[in-house]
Amino acid sequence: MNFIRFKQVIIIILAIPALYFLCLLFISFTNKPLIENINVPDMTNFEFQSNQNDIRDNNNQIESPLTFDYKLIGYRAGSNNSSVILKKGNKEYVVSKGEKLEGVYELIEVSKDEVVFRKDKKLYKIENLVGISL
Repeated sequence: MNFIRFKQVIIIILAIPALYFLCLLFISFTNKPLIENINVPDMTNFEFQSNQNDIRDNNNQIESPLTFDYKLIGYRAGSNNSSVILKKGNKEYVVSKGEKLEGVYELIEVSKDEVVFRKDKKLYKIENLVGISL
C-alpha cells in the first residue's frame, strides 16, 4: 500500500471524531439556560403572634425523644467510690456514684446485679452483665 494513501486514511479516521467533538463544543456554546422568574414573597414584614399559654400547652404535649440506651461495659461496686463505665455509640462515659451522666442521669446505685440511674422522678435500671458469658 502506498505510504501517502496510508497517511490519508489515518487522517480521515482521526478527523471524523475531531469534527464530531467540534460540533458538540459548538452546540454547548449555543445552548443557554432557561432562566425563569421566581416570585419569592417579601419576608421583611413577617409577624409572629402567640401567647405564653399556647407555648406551655405545646411543651406539655411534646414527649422527650431521649432514650436511655447506654451499654454497661464496666463497673466498680462497693459501699463508697462506686462507679460505672457506659458506652453509647462510639463514646464511653465514666460516672461515679452521685455524679450525673451527660448532666442528666444521676447514678444512684451500683451492685453486681444492676446499675440504677435517676432522671427527675424516673429510675433507669441497667442489668449488669459484665463478666457473664452469654
